[in-house]
Amino acid sequence: MIRISTLVLAGLFSFAAHASTPQELWQAWPEERFETTVAPCLRHARLMESLQELQSRYPDSIRLEEVGTSFLGRSIRMLTLGRGEQKILLWSQMHGDEPSATPALLDIANYLLEHATEPAAGSILDGFTLLMIPMLNPDGAEVYERRNAQAIDINRDALNLATPEGRILKRVRDEHEPMLGFNLHDQNRRTAVGDTGLLATNAVLAVAGDPENTLTPGRRRAKRACAAIVDALAPFMPGGMARYDEDWSPRAFGDNLTAWGTPVVLIESGGLPPGQEFTVLTRLNFVAILTTLEGLARDDLAGYDPRVYEDLPRNQSNSWSDVVARGGYLLQPGTTQAYRADLAFDRLRGDRLAVGCSSADRVRSQISEVGDASFVGAGQSLDATDSLLLAPFEVGVEGWSARKWLDEAALHRLARVGVGTLYWSVSRRRSEAARALAQQLEVRGLPRIVILTAPTPLPRVVLSGPPGAAASASLTAALKVLGIEGWTTVEQLQGLWVKEPGAAPSPPRLRPGQAASFLVVSPAPEGRIDVTETGLTSVWLDGHPVEEGP
Repeated sequence: MIRISTLVLAGLFSFAAHASTPQELWQAWPEERFETTVAPCLRHARLMESLQELQSRYPDSIRLEEVGTSFLGRSIRMLTLGRGEQKILLWSQMHGDEPSATPALLDIANYLLEHATEPAAGSILDGFTLLMIPMLNPDGAEVYERRNAQAIDINRDALNLATPEGRILKRVRDEHEPMLGFNLHDQNRRTAVGDTGLLATNAVLAVAGDPENTLTPGRRRAKRACAAIVDALAPFMPGGMARYDEDWSPRAFGDNLTAWGTPVVLIESGGLPPGQEFTVLTRLNFVAILTTLEGLARDDLAGYDPRVYEDLPRNQSNSWSDVVARGGYLLQPGTTQAYRADLAFDRLRGDRLAVGCSSADRVRSQISEVGDASFVGAGQSLDATDSLLLAPFEVGVEGWSARKWLDEAALHRLARVGVGTLYWSVSRRRSEAARALAQQLEVRGLPRIVILTAPTPLPRVVLSGPPGAAASASLTAALKVLGIEGWTTVEQLQGLWVKEPGAAPSPPRLRPGQAASFLVVSPAPEGRIDVTETGLTSVWLDGHPVEEGP
């Protein structure tokens, strides 16, 4: 029978009375955060400055050391704080484009030292020595790529140790033999929680150390840590927790660290519901890790049931899209038979573009599913019930003189009536100037301009001058803007896609991998259409609806 002294009990009660709850940590983070650069924008040079500033703020409590350099010579630093015999290793951004936890580690170090005289923070610092490597792959982080400068995935280099970054992590583990490791990553931001249709904001894993998933005492601790993370984050992202793939990965660092004697807890930051800022992912890491550290210091996480972790739904890929148009019928170019199908697509933009620290690329789109998307969760659902989904129309314009009216206003009027591509035929002498103008007019939600050199044939519909505005939202009015009158059938409508032999390339069909450009035409029950009786409900070009405009 274990006897606990009155003094120890009093200490536990005092700790519990002053422990920070996840809600308190969540509320405290905006004021307590140390690193204010949003994670995707935190580059190596700024991180080095922040680490130096943190050490200057707590010169007697932090050890900052260079544990090695990257393949391209960038410094890899480790923060050490705390005075306990047991060591805990935390590392982030071994994949350069997975940064959410990197600022959180600096925030956690600052929080613990700022509150070092309080029972909860003090018990962590007294009980453990924390080893933090905020950016293991600075070369990959600089260009926001998964792999290092050798094009090697560091997380698959635990056996070969061909990367300097991998050798650093192995050496740190071997020198310190931590009791627990936190492997901090970001997963695909469109991963779902099982078949719930909800985004997996976070996934956790108590990493196995062998193919048999042997449950050692250390791995039991890792499972309790995962349960603590689930409990801590549940109030902030209800239903957004998943369990990562448990299959043994013989090359991976997490699996091998567990095998080498340091059980690993994997935290994968994922996607956020629409309207949430990226900083929420860093905030969740702050809450999750501090809550777990407090639980370890209090009673080795004895109050957390591993079944909470074990009962989590698994991560599910290919079951969440940015937008899903549901209940419609698709009519592909070159065919006359519509068929029932949903259309799901994603808007492809990198993290840096999303948070505003990169403008190198425009937001593109890609169709992810055609067919039954009833199982696919969506950031936005588009009700296309009994509507017809068509590929955007294509038109031509001939001659250098068209530059006099080819402007953003003209392109917007063409977009509103369903034109996705305008082929502009000019002489070879004028082709470079025409391409320069087309590049200037490349704006999201407008038709793209493709330059052809005469005598390449144009599409069947050729504009003779600037388009006017449609008189109504009917498909008949849209066609009239393009100089087409008297069309009533699907067969005639195909004339906006079918080319003469040798003409410009045919438009891509609505299929996975293609840009999400399409028209919604309704009503069209069972895919039937009479041009004179239908309306042009909306036009989507490269994943975005065409708005009212000039």
